[in-house]
Amino acid sequence: MRIARGYYGWTLLVALGGVTIIAYGTMQYSFGVLVVPVGQEMGWSRADLSVSYSIALVVAGVLGYPIGRWIDRYGARAVMATGSVIGGLALIRLSGVHGLWQWDILWGGGLGVAGAMTLYPVSFAVVANWFHRRRGSAMAVLNVLGGLASPIYIPLAGWLVPHAGWRETLVVLGLTQWCVALPLVLLTVRRHPEDMGLFPDGARSAETVLSTPRSGFTLRQAMRRSPFWSLMLSNGLALIGSNVLFVHQIAYMIGRGESPAVAATLAGLIGVASLPGRYVFNTMSDRFHSQSLLAICQATLALGVVMLARADSTGWLIAYVVVYGAAFGAAGPLFASVRAKHFGRRAYATISAVQGLPALGAALGPVAAGWLYDRTHGYQFAFAIVAALYAVSAVAMVMTPKPNTEPVAGLPSGRTLQEETGPADR
Repeated sequence: MRIARGYYGWTLLVALGGVTIIAYGTMQYSFGVLVVPVGQEMGWSRADLSVSYSIALVVAGVLGYPIGRWIDRYGARAVMATGSVIGGLALIRLSGVHGLWQWDILWGGGLGVAGAMTLYPVSFAVVANWFHRRRGSAMAVLNVLGGLASPIYIPLAGWLVPHAGWRETLVVLGLTQWCVALPLVLLTVRRHPEDMGLFPDGARSAETVLSTPRSGFTLRQAMRRSPFWSLMLSNGLALIGSNVLFVHQIAYMIGRGESPAVAATLAGLIGVASLPGRYVFNTMSDRFHSQSLLAICQATLALGVVMLARADSTGWLIAYVVVYGAAFGAAGPLFASVRAKHFGRRAYATISAVQGLPALGAALGPVAAGWLYDRTHGYQFAFAIVAALYAVSAVAMVMTPKPNTEPVAGLPSGRTLQEETGPADR
């Protein structure tokens, strides 16, 4: 396949990386830094604070389907721009809250809406449309860039909170949404390469016709296949684990005797430790089965959580950062690649949104972990459950049948791509 130099998809990819850094940094990673100072000042328990994070996950999960359908039909530009505006507004308004109900509405509702419009499921849908044969490499680049969110924002928030206060920190976070993420979206995001007279990967001809915007399965067709459900199960279990750690790992480290600054730094270093894995695993997925790589990642995550639960020194915490970080960043894009290989481009965002519905249940993970902490005064039991969930997720991935080739329009036997011209059956 002949590839055009200067393909716009790579420019778009870098811009999406910047948006991803800001989205995850402001709306997810910063939360763990805020749990202790906000709870201490406002008198709210860990479980109380965790509710708002869980509400955001539920809101994002509920909105995933309509947003996914919009993206499949009209593209992600308007969605991501609106999400950046809402995210910035919610963060700035959070700086003035005085009641738990206000915190829940703004973080849970406002950032839940913003997250549904700007986090990885949206940017993965864009990448899946702009890249086909080099999708693994493209996901790797986006994932490496997105992996900078935690090493940038967790230490930044960890420094700002004691020096400026948590309220002022939220204002800074909100301004980065408006001043950086929003312009990047408006200036760079486009729907399909075909809309600009291009082909996926920058190919010079229609030899990539097998990966047109119409290629792949509709949602209804995908749901008739067993991999749809096993992938949903695996993803849902992994989401529970990652959500628990997003919210509680810094508080756990502080409870083990680390200073807030050191705990924030260690959590941020997970992003740094994940950078090699983000690139290597996803680049390898262009040559090897993504599902096998993903199963290895999930098993490694389980091992990392076991190390965290048993940590009795800073050395153990560092070991957790290295092991968990090695696989943490690679999992999400590998899920996206596996999904694309099974179901194609046609209704990618819609299928991804429906497969993300377990996030509604996963949203209970941080609340349950906070409830267990409030009653047992420790996180060991909660983390043991998280490790087990990661292990089951790995088994579910191993049991999922591998696709032989990426689907072509989900067509019945004997039909051609050109014959499939009616509206998508979503």
